[in-house]
Amino acid sequence: MRLIAIIALIIFGNGYCFSQSNKPEHLLNTKINSKAKIEDPVHLDKNDPIFILIKGRAITDLKKSADPESPENISLAEHLKTLTQEKQSQLETLFVNTINDYTAKTYFNGGTFMRVFNVLGKMDQKELEEEYDFRVLNIGDNKYVAEFWEDGIATNSEAHAIAYAHELANSEYAKKHPDSDVGNPEEIKKNYANTRKSIKDGKKERYSKVMALLYTLGKGGSITFHDPFQPLIDFK
Repeated sequence: MRLIAIIALIIFGNGYCFSQSNKPEHLLNTKINSKAKIEDPVHLDKNDPIFILIKGRAITDLKKSADPESPENISLAEHLKTLTQEKQSQLETLFVNTINDYTAKTYFNGGTFMRVFNVLGKMDQKELEEEYDFRVLNIGDNKYVAEFWEDGIATNSEAHAIAYAHELANSEYAKKHPDSDVGNPEEIKKNYANTRKSIKDGKKERYSKVMALLYTLGKGGSITFHDPFQPLIDFK
């Protein structure tokens, strides 16, 4: 059972589970940890068997956790609509605590996690493999963090600029404001080109960490993925 589609709706959409007086955006900005650091991080060599094992399943785990179309998700959405006000408040608190706890364990940013998780989950595997650098951080106690690092050169390509311009030009805002310059392809291509140049000139870092998933190495070399939303999935 996966909950990310419902969580995305709760945070960015209709918010049917939470009262309008306590918007989840406010919780993200104030309660979810904004920064987490680790002293002397140790990333595994890309030939390390554990690295290979985790890399082989991380994209699949991410996409499964972010799947918005599962029958279980649809059923769970209906269940959440029936929650009492008391249960809604409990779920809200659990949601914030869950993201705080998970991102603290993975030394990651909670706000970034919630903004990016669903986006990455919708991407196809080839795109993720070509445009994101994959790293595995050993945090001790047989625990590892699978990290997705966005390649600024790849994600700011001219092809992406054209696609983004098309998306903006067909957005609801553009439809309501036909005289606006939103979605101007030449302007957007110029901005993307400037970003690529800044990276190549060393003014900006090429890679930025955009996702972190937690794994545990078990006896016999088995790897367990810790679903970020498991406590919410189990909520009754």
